[in-house]
Amino acid sequence: MKYIYPVFVLVLSILFMMSDGGFYELNTDIDYFGLALYGSITIIMLLALFIVQKIIDVEEVYYYLMAGFTFVYVSLFMSTMEKVYAYPVSEVTTLEDLFRLVGFGFVIVAIIKWIKYNEDVKKKLIELASIDDLTGVMNRRVFDIELKREFANAKRYRKDLSLITIDLDNFKEINDKHGHFFGDLVLKMFTKEVASLLREGDIFSRWGGDEFIVLLPQTGKKGALKVAEKIRYAVKNIHIRTDHTNIYFTVSLGVSGYESDDKDAMLIMERADKALYDAKKAGRDKSVLL
Repeated sequence: MKYIYPVFVLVLSILFMMSDGGFYELNTDIDYFGLALYGSITIIMLLALFIVQKIIDVEEVYYYLMAGFTFVYVSLFMSTMEKVYAYPVSEVTTLEDLFRLVGFGFVIVAIIKWIKYNEDVKKKLIELASIDDLTGVMNRRVFDIELKREFANAKRYRKDLSLITIDLDNFKEINDKHGHFFGDLVLKMFTKEVASLLREGDIFSRWGGDEFIVLLPQTGKKGALKVAEKIRYAVKNIHIRTDHTNIYFTVSLGVSGYESDDKDAMLIMERADKALYDAKKAGRDKSVLL
């Protein structure tokens, strides 16, 4: 069924050639060179109709390309037949040119759409490589790049830069008690809530498992602590209903910021991790600044 259209075109062409001699007279002087030239190109265009069936899987591009190749094929087919038969209609040449022009127009549109499609695919692949599959926030690999870039800017221009590490309290118990479906739902609801609290330009990433990290450019440590507390209180309002109960959860947060003698961005991370450890050690559901 896949190749039914080009086969249909081929059959129509053969039927036309078989009937043509019965209606029109042969040219007294057949242009064999033109016949060979146009005939070869016509065959190539017919083969192109078959090739399109195989390689084009984008529906919109496929239809434009098939329409374009069909118009061009008919135009070339008519030109080929003109080298053998004398047509009584003088406007045939004009019709051939019109078909060829329309065909090339469709092909150009198809190429433009194909290029746009490839650009969209490339953009989507870049996005997929940059985000965490489950939560839709930035993944760790890309966050590392952003952290180094923002650290370099803070150091060069002497700007504030703060970082918040976040850990969902007792997340393993949620998974064990309610199952991974509700565990994943907790992560999704959490990231959605946090993302709604951040400014444009803030960077939110999943660090791994139930650990997340927020990078706050041009924000001092005290400002970052306020953001951390806002996140902590907002999370308390999240509840997920199961068949038997509601799931509530809390988070622990560690806050740190850029200091003038920091030589590496990971020093901020280490302090924030230490602050997070202190928050969990102090009983969880706390924000600690270090």
